[in-house]
Amino acid sequence: MMSNSKDAAAVETESIQDKAMSHRSENETSCSVNQLIDMKKEDTTDLTDMIKTPIMPDTPEAVSTSSKRLNRMRRRGRLHKRQIESAAEGVDLKDGEVNNLKRQKVDNEEDNLQYHHAETDWYIENGLRKVYPYQYTYLCYCKGRWKGKTILDVLNSEFMSSSLEFHTRQIENGGVKVNGKSIRPDYTLKGKNELISNLVHRHELPVTSQPIQIIANTDDYLAVNKPSSVPVHPCGRYRHNSLTFMLSRDHGFHNLRTLYRLDRLTSGLIIFGKNSTSTNVIMDQIKSRQVSKTYLCRVEGSFPEGKVECKEPLDKVHPKIGTWRVRDGGKQSHTIFERVNCNGTSSVVRCYPQTGRTHQIRVHLQFLGHPILNDPLYNDDVWGPSKGKGGHYGKTDEELYHDLLELHSTKIFEDLVPDTGSESSSCVTKPKHHDLIFNSKQDSETHLLRLTPDPNCDFCLKKYQDPTPDKLTIYLHALSYKGDGWEFSTEEPDWAKENWSLQ
Repeated sequence: MMSNSKDAAAVETESIQDKAMSHRSENETSCSVNQLIDMKKEDTTDLTDMIKTPIMPDTPEAVSTSSKRLNRMRRRGRLHKRQIESAAEGVDLKDGEVNNLKRQKVDNEEDNLQYHHAETDWYIENGLRKVYPYQYTYLCYCKGRWKGKTILDVLNSEFMSSSLEFHTRQIENGGVKVNGKSIRPDYTLKGKNELISNLVHRHELPVTSQPIQIIANTDDYLAVNKPSSVPVHPCGRYRHNSLTFMLSRDHGFHNLRTLYRLDRLTSGLIIFGKNSTSTNVIMDQIKSRQVSKTYLCRVEGSFPEGKVECKEPLDKVHPKIGTWRVRDGGKQSHTIFERVNCNGTSSVVRCYPQTGRTHQIRVHLQFLGHPILNDPLYNDDVWGPSKGKGGHYGKTDEELYHDLLELHSTKIFEDLVPDTGSESSSCVTKPKHHDLIFNSKQDSETHLLRLTPDPNCDFCLKKYQDPTPDKLTIYLHALSYKGDGWEFSTEEPDWAKENWSLQ
């Protein structure tokens, strides 16, 4: 195991307000890894310098660049701030070329990162890390399935978290533009050469304030203990509250390469590559299934002693939702389980996934009749009287799909505070000084000013109540990863200890 020079306890007690990094450079990386890296360096060209120069479309070929690549470049901080501003101010397309957006070299990458980091700030309240709402421009090229549809229909069908009235108001106020020009709600999209920009007052969801523990920091890799509730990379309503953004802004780790991902609610070990060569070493081992993975979980009931194998194939419940179930003809999946301890009502189980399917451990445990104790998705009555044990759901696939959609909607809106006729807003939070910790120097008055509602924002018109930190946690933890000549691991979480009891 490679470890940080500070012990784990020291890292955990490190003040949230301190920006000093608790890293060290490790020279004891295994010989076999170094040998592999040296071999690859002989015939591999590092693409880092090539991708530092963001390319915005100014040729017909570049115009066809997918929205995924555009958003991926932006998430990683590779779009120059002027390119983003230009898209919102006005883009004149002519003969398939974007004339106003030229290829720009980022002369100082640090300045570019600071531009993205300066969009907003974060603070801690009642055990939650929150981000102040901020202005943000979404950029996206017209997708093939949108061609021939009105811009209002597209926004209403693709972004259902906001109301039809909000989308209409947003378009009429000039917040939504096509090729930099204001449009009407009935504007019909014509094709892939149209660049859509949408300026919004962006609200991010809170995550737990548990600090990120640095496990190892070498020239080639960064290993961290990811807190539960934090997504690995920006997605949905998480950006500044994502792991990669937090590591970049608060710890100074930029341009990290993700080797694998964990579910947002899952805590534990995440390994990042620092260069393309070292990244490929571990990626190749993961793809060829040469990496041993160990997870810990706490499940319902008394799990059988000894080793239990589950080889049930997994398939999506429905193509439109990211929920999985056991089904014949699904993807080959294999997990080995081993009980660690049992307190009579719940058991701690070690999990050794032999394949890496989405939600694999959670679905296999559900199938075995021992779902994770606090799993909000796979330990729910929506799966039928037996909660999916043995793959029996007591309903058709279509019924299960609609019931899961309803469950998802309930989970999203359960934090809405019932309308009492008050004028309070989701942006206004009454500060409790003993529960507030600011990331930067400011007072309570500045804090409230930054939470001033935007009258044109749909989210500002609703009042939400915060989830408690325990609602953002699942008892599933990535404990260790081991490959050819390398190994990283974390400490066991508190809920995995034998004397643990549900409070």
